[in-house]
Amino acid sequence: MEDYAKRGVFRGFTAKPVRNSVAAFRMIWHRDRVFDLIVDTKKKIIRIPVVLPAVPVRSALYKDFKAFVASRQAPTLPDHRRIEKSKVRVSCANVRGSVSLTMAVRDEDYAYALQRLIHLVHEIFVSFLPGGPYRDYMVEQLGAPAEIG
Repeated sequence: MEDYAKRGVFRGFTAKPVRNSVAAFRMIWHRDRVFDLIVDTKKKIIRIPVVLPAVPVRSALYKDFKAFVASRQAPTLPDHRRIEKSKVRVSCANVRGSVSLTMAVRDEDYAYALQRLIHLVHEIFVSFLPGGPYRDYMVEQLGAPAEIG
């Protein structure tokens, strides 16, 4: 995580003390939003509890989000963009409108899982959201400028 912060991927990076095999990090990232990232080595997961806020469960946005996440494991994607199913299982959830992402680590390669999770979130903010019909959501919930350009 510190390497990403040092390279300027995100800022305002802080690490909390590890407790019961759980490491927690907080960073400022896309559109100056605060993101929490949790690594639980007992459960073998890396999780971002709120990737997108205020997303209704039965919305087109959430349906399309789930499809986009699933598409990142397609064998047709180039190796450098694909999330290997043999290494991690990626899942998303929507709890009271907060959309989360979780990587279940299958082979103890936490560095791989972390890298793929960071890349997936980045793709969500630079490809999935701007490329879809979600301009109003981006303005209202993520602080995107109202003007196009």
